[in-house]
Amino acid sequence: MSDYRAERRADRAADAELKLKAKIETERLRAEERRRDAEAEDKRRRTQDAADAKERAAKKAAARARRSALVAKVTSEAATLFVTSVMGAALVASYSSQLGYFRDHGANTLEATLGAFAIEAATWAFTALAARAERDHRPTGALRAGAFALAAFAGVLNFLHWGGVLGVAFGVLAPLAAVLWDRRTHPNTRTREDRKRDGNAKRRTKDRESAHKAVAGIARSLVLADYDGALTESEAWRRAWRIEHGTDVLGMTPALRARSVDSARRFRDAGEEGDGFSPEALAVDALLSDLFPEGESGGSQRPSDGPAKKRGPLGGIGLSRPGRTARKDDVEPLAAADLDAARKLYDAAPARFSTPAVAKLLGRSHQYARRIRDAVKDEREGH
Repeated sequence: MSDYRAERRADRAADAELKLKAKIETERLRAEERRRDAEAEDKRRRTQDAADAKERAAKKAAARARRSALVAKVTSEAATLFVTSVMGAALVASYSSQLGYFRDHGANTLEATLGAFAIEAATWAFTALAARAERDHRPTGALRAGAFALAAFAGVLNFLHWGGVLGVAFGVLAPLAAVLWDRRTHPNTRTREDRKRDGNAKRRTKDRESAHKAVAGIARSLVLADYDGALTESEAWRRAWRIEHGTDVLGMTPALRARSVDSARRFRDAGEEGDGFSPEALAVDALLSDLFPEGESGGSQRPSDGPAKKRGPLGGIGLSRPGRTARKDDVEPLAAADLDAARKLYDAAPARFSTPAVAKLLGRSHQYARRIRDAVKDEREGH
């Protein structure tokens, strides 16, 4: 019996322990659930707060943008506002002045009203039509001229009616309003640099056409003859230059071409005649002239049986510098047959008469050919 009771007590203790554990676990789970709910609620609240802050910032930014746009619009339209004010004042003043002027000169009320209304309506009709033409990219010159003319006429009537200072003020007010509105509807977007560049281009075109009148005339004819208007002025000028001067190189003419060819030939001949006269050689030649002065002025020597010969580079080395034996080609007598052959070459082509040409003709050295060339040139040019 005692064992049974002990077992019952043990069972009840075990059940109590299990219930206690279950209760503890239930409480733990509930606490965990409450914690998760609290975290979720906190996260939701933070998210909502961030969204609300973002929305408030967006509303403030939109409000600032609207205020900025309003200020910008007012600022940008300030000129229009003031110009419109001047136009209204001019309209009232001109209409009343013209009405009084016509009545003072015998017109009845209806006639004076119609006359004043017609002048003012025509003035601002021309102004509005010019503004529409500007928007449609059509010519505006005639319409603007009409508006200015009528505004000036209204100003004259204002001055004649009132006279004195008031007449001057009302007389200036009408054309001033027309000018201001014209500047408002026809803004000048060209800068000072643009005007300067255009002026330089016009002057350059004028100078070019003045310097090349024949080419300019042909170019104008080509542009006018182009049926579709596709030929540009630059292309027309190139074609005209080719027609007039026979080349596509702008600026080149037959005379300049001939001059260029002649200059190249003379430069080549000068190089052939001065063969071996490098700056270094000339410097050494000057030094040798100081060290070994010669009797004849200019350092020229005349070999026997030959014409006067200038000293070559390096102090006349190869001719007869002191202390050296002259080369045979520099001192041997000039053959009559060689002189005759060189004379024929000179007579046939004086422009091509040079040391290399003579050397090739005679089959001799450049030193000997140079002596032959000098002798023939002295002979021919001396005559």
